[in-house]
Amino acid sequence: MLIDQPKSKRVVVDVDRRGRVSLARFGIRDTQLVVEEIEDGGIIMYPAVVLTPAEARHYADPKAVAKLDQALASVKSGDIHRHKLKSQRD
Repeated sequence: MLIDQPKSKRVVVDVDRRGRVSLARFGIRDTQLVVEEIEDGGIIMYPAVVLTPAEARHYADPKAVAKLDQALASVKSGDIHRHKLKSQRD
């Protein structure tokens, strides 16, 4: 059984004296990438998502993610209420 492989753009790119390559022909602009070097000397690039440490802690906590999902759903439904932040004084 053959599995359809995704079509890839395979082209030769020029690397300048400073080690730079333009990825614009692949539609990659104004972004950050994670680059992985593989054993044969090749590289694989993945789009990066950068988080602050606070954001990473938030997304690692299922309860916090559920609370944020609830808040977003209530806003979407128009159920909006004012709440005081813990840091706000009376």
